[in-house]
Amino acid sequence: MEQDCNRQQGAGPEPQAGVGSSETAPSPTVQVPQGEYEELKAKAAERDEYFHRLQRAVADYHNLLRRADRMRETSGTDAMRRVAQHVGPLADTLTRALEAAAQVESAEPTVEALKIIEKEFYDMLAGMGIEVIKAVGQPFDPHYHEAVMQQAVEGVAPHTVIAELKKGFMMGEDVIRHAQVAVAAVQAPRDGGAEREQ
Repeated sequence: MEQDCNRQQGAGPEPQAGVGSSETAPSPTVQVPQGEYEELKAKAAERDEYFHRLQRAVADYHNLLRRADRMRETSGTDAMRRVAQHVGPLADTLTRALEAAAQVESAEPTVEALKIIEKEFYDMLAGMGIEVIKAVGQPFDPHYHEAVMQQAVEGVAPHTVIAELKKGFMMGEDVIRHAQVAVAAVQAPRDGGAEREQ
């Protein structure tokens, strides 16, 4: 009997059902009143609308910046073209002045001074993006040249530019003024060659 009592005294309390179990109780469901739910839904939609408006505003701002850059570039290019239109007459004046000074005796200092001015003038044009059209020795190209006369020249291929009467200019791919040139004409066949064949 003493052993039974000892066993009863040493025995711990019986485990309770559910205590220490790994199973978690489900979270309780929160019931939101219909009025509050509709209010939250409306605020979420309003928030999304403001967000979309902000995105559109940012996109419009960047488009405006790009458009302003394009307008700035275009206006600068248009201004350069207007300036370039006055280049031809000034270049012609320099050319005539050099030709006239070269025919005057003891005018070497004047010629040298005009050559310096001419070089600075064309360097300035190059800095502005205005280039002189190549002419003498080039095949005639109606895109860049304007033929004002033709002349048969021994040993020169027909349709080759043999002289430049006025310089031409271009800016980028645009021709500001065509170069006025003389072009080698097609030579007529010699009669002597025909006589030797007879």
